[in-house]
Amino acid sequence: MAHILVGYELGGGHGHVHRLMPLVRALEGRGHRVTFFLRNIFENANLLARERRAVLPVPDLVARIPGAPVPAPLATYVDIMATSGFYRRQVLHAGMMAWNTLLAQTKPDLVVADHSPVLLLACFERFPAVQVADGFTMPPAEADEFPLFRKGRKPVVDPAHVLRVMQDVQKHHGQPQPRTVTEPFRTAGRLVCTLPELDPYAPLRRDPVIGPVEGLKAPLPPHDGTPHFFAYVSMEHKKTRPFLQGLRASTMSGEVFARGMTDEVAKALQRPGLVVHRAPQPMDAVLERSSVIIHHGGNGTCCAALSAGRPQILLPTHMEARLSADAVVARGCGRLLLTAETTAEGVPPVLEAVAGDAAMARRATELAREIAARGPQRTVERILDTCLAVLEGKPAG
Repeated sequence: MAHILVGYELGGGHGHVHRLMPLVRALEGRGHRVTFFLRNIFENANLLARERRAVLPVPDLVARIPGAPVPAPLATYVDIMATSGFYRRQVLHAGMMAWNTLLAQTKPDLVVADHSPVLLLACFERFPAVQVADGFTMPPAEADEFPLFRKGRKPVVDPAHVLRVMQDVQKHHGQPQPRTVTEPFRTAGRLVCTLPELDPYAPLRRDPVIGPVEGLKAPLPPHDGTPHFFAYVSMEHKKTRPFLQGLRASTMSGEVFARGMTDEVAKALQRPGLVVHRAPQPMDAVLERSSVIIHHGGNGTCCAALSAGRPQILLPTHMEARLSADAVVARGCGRLLLTAETTAEGVPPVLEAVAGDAAMARRATELAREIAARGPQRTVERILDTCLAVLEGKPAG
């Protein structure tokens, strides 16, 4: 029986937990002992309350880049690393102290990491690691530097500076020093859990793109009833409150679930034809009864709507979501809701336009059929096979 660390170092919301828990259960089903690690325990308290397993909180090193604007116009994964402990030696040193302690105490036989750059540096040439992530958080690592994820931008941080910080901290701890910023990310396994349509590095990608862990939806027939929307949003984003006012101002029938919604907000939303949910809804049922899906651009929801063939309205709140939103729009399967449109006056006409766009609905249906034609993804099985191969010392498939 092996001991396996599984988890993530960076990221908010519930997406990382939902992506990793099926793998955790699959590994435990093979008799292995799993310790789960994550950054945002409080945010996932309700999900974790249903679990009975070892959980580790991990060091939170997220900070702004000194001298850069807020929000900084990030362009490469090195820029993300710089906001997550790699810009200053003292900060990375502190993070490495914490991770080295956790690794010494847990003595894992394998680490399965989702968006965990400091942990991967701590594991470099010491502990075998498999990466499981969506396309944005696992950039190609074959070259000496990470590629741009947004064309037309320049890196905020010099990769040479980040490499010097990495080497100095590793030398201080007596651990192997990488020769490039990308070397610690060339792990034993690298599995991209998204659709290729949503991978911002698709033209450069050599890693296997194996689909979302949550699985793909079966293509649905075009929605032929009265237009009906479902909105899945979060109250923590400043766009959400004015957007919800727009949903209330609309006359279209629909449903909304807003994570973090209060009784006051729910009461203010009430109108005929608008159902306000206080708990998450099953995605299969939501997709079947809705003609339009509205959300923040999370990878899981994008994959679900694309594979089911439902048009989307997207309100991205960070760079990764914006790239996914741009990809959906570029395929003709969605509409970006601009910040200026998140008002009582701006939302209703966008809803009406998307719900009445027969060409968009047709493209969404066609793409869903293309995705289904690729065959079963077997995502969890492929990750499990890779982990077992690494544990047995075999080349990862």
